[in-house]
Amino acid sequence: MPQETISSLVPVFIILIPLLAGVAVFLSGIKVSKVFSREYDGLLDVDGETAPPQGNLLRVGVLLGATLASLILSLSLYPAVKAGLVVVSRIDILPPLGLFLRVDILSFYMVLLFSFFGFILTLYSIGYMKGDTMPQRFFGFLMLVFAGSLGVVLGGDLFSFFLFFEFMSIMYFVLVVHDPKPTAVAAGMKFLFMTIMAGVALFLGTVIVFRETGSMALSETGLFSGVTTYSLIAFIAFMVAFGTKTAMFPLHIWMPDTYTHAPLPAAVVSSAIMLKTGAYGFIRVFYNVFGVEFFQAVRWDDVVLVISLFTIVFGSAIAIAQDDIIRRLAYSGIAQLGYIILGIVILTPTALTGSTFHIMAHAFMKGCLFLCAGSIIMQTGNRSIRLMKGIGYQLPLTMLAFAVAAITAVGMPPFNIFITKWHLSIGALEIGQPVIILFLLVSSMLNAAYYLPIAYHAFLGSEDEAHGGHGYHPEFKRSAFREPTAAMLVPILILMVGCAIFGFFTQNWPLEIVRSVVAMLY
Repeated sequence: MPQETISSLVPVFIILIPLLAGVAVFLSGIKVSKVFSREYDGLLDVDGETAPPQGNLLRVGVLLGATLASLILSLSLYPAVKAGLVVVSRIDILPPLGLFLRVDILSFYMVLLFSFFGFILTLYSIGYMKGDTMPQRFFGFLMLVFAGSLGVVLGGDLFSFFLFFEFMSIMYFVLVVHDPKPTAVAAGMKFLFMTIMAGVALFLGTVIVFRETGSMALSETGLFSGVTTYSLIAFIAFMVAFGTKTAMFPLHIWMPDTYTHAPLPAAVVSSAIMLKTGAYGFIRVFYNVFGVEFFQAVRWDDVVLVISLFTIVFGSAIAIAQDDIIRRLAYSGIAQLGYIILGIVILTPTALTGSTFHIMAHAFMKGCLFLCAGSIIMQTGNRSIRLMKGIGYQLPLTMLAFAVAAITAVGMPPFNIFITKWHLSIGALEIGQPVIILFLLVSSMLNAAYYLPIAYHAFLGSEDEAHGGHGYHPEFKRSAFREPTAAMLVPILILMVGCAIFGFFTQNWPLEIVRSVVAMLY
């Protein structure tokens, strides 16, 4: 039954505010010299001196104000969405299709998650990028990526979705190559190549859907009425597009190098926000474009299910061999995104509940781990896991947060990812595939193997090791204390709390929203 809609400009402003903030911050780095020649010089003025503090404070105010405004506007949609209404906005540009924004309960869940993390990660980035020579460029494009990601989940049809998806991806390329080292440029070019491939695939799928069904709406349940050659091509195209964005094997190849060589805040933005646009795309394609009944007839989803299981084990197995903390987190992220894809393609309400909940759970867990890794790198200059034994004496709060997030990744109750794995396991039993549970258990054991020793050795090394034994960085002394600034530490602690706090209430608010999402899709 069609849902009642109301027209509002709130979705427009949710996107427009960070978009304008990004443009303004970027343009603030452009200086006009006395001879009217233009140059982009970031923090530096035309004479090579550091910009005045008031300019930095203004930029910080614009960044935090824009992300906070998007968060507040996103929260303001809750009463309407809770009442079962759909908030829509239509912008008469790009004729004849126009730009259409639509907020149902799934879009609300995603835009609230993105706007929350947009604010948290911007605050962290302000501390982490302090001293960068071109912060206007970095933060300008960070806001543009943020605005694009909000547009993806607010897009009311495949055309609007495609436009924001491409915009977000191209803007992210600039963040990857922010540090113009050859390794960063190479990683950026690999990301750009994969992005172009995903964009072409998404465009192809969108055109086929419109040609075959006469609609691009994301408000229906099953646009295709039958199986055709074109419907198969569209399905493959969507799998390539969203499989690339979620780093599904074998389309994951851009992710480890991108995360390793991009500025760390850019890696966190991808992990907590950008990857989730691919997961969101999977949900919309499986449940809105094709529909459950379609896949029950053709079983194309079985291929994706097998790939997702391999992705889970592959990502975890490769992660355990990585000594660079960022590469370990990157490969672990490949496995974690496999959980989301798995829950979508099992095609039961219970599994979809676990998958959709994991979008939030992974953002908190992996976001916290990445922020902790950034704190370690900034405060010690070290990325090698072998040299992190004893680091808890310098960074006790950071490593406490790392330990909590690591336990969350394993799936221990009452932490968030236990809820994910519980629902995925029940969903596996509902379709008569208990072997899926074995994959989840193996993944959990591998998570424990490559995360928990880091937390253990950070605090509980022997006396010989703590005084410079094998594997310990010589600068890690028990008397040293080197936590990062509040701008970095507060986001870490907030995400640490978010890994578990929802499980201590009688009503798990994110889980209740997810159940409403599943009820709408089924």
